[in-house]
Amino acid sequence: MNWKIKILSFVFIAWFSEITMAQQPADTVLKLSDAVAVAMNKNHDILVARNNVRIAEVNKGILNSGFLPSLNGAAGASYSNNNTDVTFISGEEISKNGAASTSYNASLGLNYRLFDGMNRHYNFKVLKETYTLSQLQARSVIENALMQLIRSYYEVARLKAKIDNLNRTITISNTRLKYMHDKYNYGQATELDLLNAKVDLNNDSVNYINTVRQYEIAQNNLKVAMGVDMNRSFTIDTLVAFGPKFNRTEMWENAQNKNVDYLIAQQNMGISDLQLKQSHSGYIPTLDLSGKYSYNQINSDVSTFTHQQSNGYNLGASLNWNIFDGGRTRTRELTAKINVENAQIRVDKTKTELERQVADAYSNYTNMLFILKTEETNKQINELNFKRSTEQYKLGQLTSIDFRKAQVNLQLATDNYNEALYNAKVAELELMKLAGLFLDEL
Repeated sequence: MNWKIKILSFVFIAWFSEITMAQQPADTVLKLSDAVAVAMNKNHDILVARNNVRIAEVNKGILNSGFLPSLNGAAGASYSNNNTDVTFISGEEISKNGAASTSYNASLGLNYRLFDGMNRHYNFKVLKETYTLSQLQARSVIENALMQLIRSYYEVARLKAKIDNLNRTITISNTRLKYMHDKYNYGQATELDLLNAKVDLNNDSVNYINTVRQYEIAQNNLKVAMGVDMNRSFTIDTLVAFGPKFNRTEMWENAQNKNVDYLIAQQNMGISDLQLKQSHSGYIPTLDLSGKYSYNQINSDVSTFTHQQSNGYNLGASLNWNIFDGGRTRTRELTAKINVENAQIRVDKTKTELERQVADAYSNYTNMLFILKTEETNKQINELNFKRSTEQYKLGQLTSIDFRKAQVNLQLATDNYNEALYNAKVAELELMKLAGLFLDEL
């Protein structure tokens, strides 16, 4: 599917999702697809980018091309009242006070530049290519905005999972404190054991409060990325699904054909080539055509003619050749040649940087998948260890300190796994973004 069609599809989905979310109750589960759809319709950067495309679309039209003629209309009238003394060549003299004179004129002129050295032709092409460039730039803005949205979304999901983990930890600490109270009352535990249980519960509670605050900040960041009201309430879907594992060679091939930054550099190169050809138009003559219909009327109390009227058509053609313009055309040509060289350098630089970015992103992606697998195994081991530690603790075969250590290890292992899970998904999407497959995934 063409990426332009995808963006149009996003706009429709955004409209539909916004209506659907508006009808849902507060604290509804917000899926990533819903967040993306809403951002396409609400995110401020995306809205500005889409408006810039609209401006470029207007500019590339025939009305801005210079190919259409110009039509000018003019009309005027004047009146004068003067004391006049006139002596004709025959010797006759006329003297009149309050001599009135009126004149009227109107004209309609059509001007058209038939040939301008191909300047309009290449300028029209530049405008069309600039429109394509604006679409690519809008796609870049959309991808960056959605990538920021996804990072914010998964940060909220990570903190939500951490809060759930802390809730379990606090429940365990509460149970441990009650258990320690009972043992202390029966003289089977020392006051130090009781105080340690209270301190651990307090630490867990403080950690919980701090995490809730971080969660609220992350939610606000997500709302800003979505472009929605800060009072909007929702919960995050914490489930994550990965696609098939990528091949580095295939990702690099996709990046060379679909990466938006590389396409922008190539598009700028094409525009620079057209501007170089456009600069040559200053060496070529121009041919202009004109036509005019005019009407004139003069009335005078003191004149050889008391009434004079004329109307008719005028047609004309002019050929102009600026043989030497002081070197301005040559300067534009040389500057355009340098711009072409710079554009090619930027294409080469973008390709080199893109190759490095793909290599780094692929390495990060594979490392994150390995870390995720390792953290998953570590979490399973700690769950088993905590289960056995709980049994031994209840039987009095494990000290309170060792039980707390098993509890903390499980909490850290769970947090590390959740962090690795969302980091791996973000790494996957960042690699897809570089390869130009980001919108496909969304």
